Amino acid sequence: NALAENLTAFMLDVQRPQDYQNAYRQAAMSIAQNSHPQFDEAYVRTVMEPMAQYCGYMPEFTKALKKHKSLYEDLEKARRALAKEQSKVGEDVACVERAEQDVHYAEDAFNTMNRALVTEIPKLINSRVYVTDPSFEAFVKTQLQFFSDSLEQMDKVSRYLPPQGGPDDDRVLDQRVENVMEQVRSLTICTLNV
Repeated sequence: NALAENLTAFMLDVQRPQDYQNAYRQAAMSIAQNSHPQFDEAYVRTVMEPMAQYCGYMPEFTKALKKHKSLYEDLEKARRALAKEQSKVGEDVACVERAEQDVHYAEDAFNTMNRALVTEIPKLINSRVYVTDPSFEAFVKTQLQFFSDSLEQMDKVSRYLPPQGGPDDDRVLDQRVENVMEQVRSLTICTLNV
């Protein structure tokens, strides 16, 4: 109840409060039904979808890094097996050759994956600029359009407000706003420690 009283304090200078309320309601509905959905659609198309597509590559790189680690472990295992075969007294030449082939195969697989990661990871890191810059620019432009549309709708409401005066009127208005805000701050809900 006190909040409603405080909000009506802002309406003291409005000459036709019912017209003001109707205009405000209509402007708010227009923003909610037109401007906001347009903003959401543009935001999703120009910001969220490109960012999601870019982030979609991350799991692939994570898989590649896991495979890289697994190939490295396989290489180390093959090297240990070769060392074990070479350290045996009276070593079997066929076992040593097989172990050497295993090491060679593991090295080739590891080096191939390593080269791919060394060339692809910097490309992924550098490509973020080509995704985030246009998305950020689109986001700013989308916000500008949304706020321009909202301002246009709210300007229709301002005709019901009294004309603005000079600096003295601004100080009086600031004082009134501060008084009302002080009343709002004194409300129980505003003093709860949540």
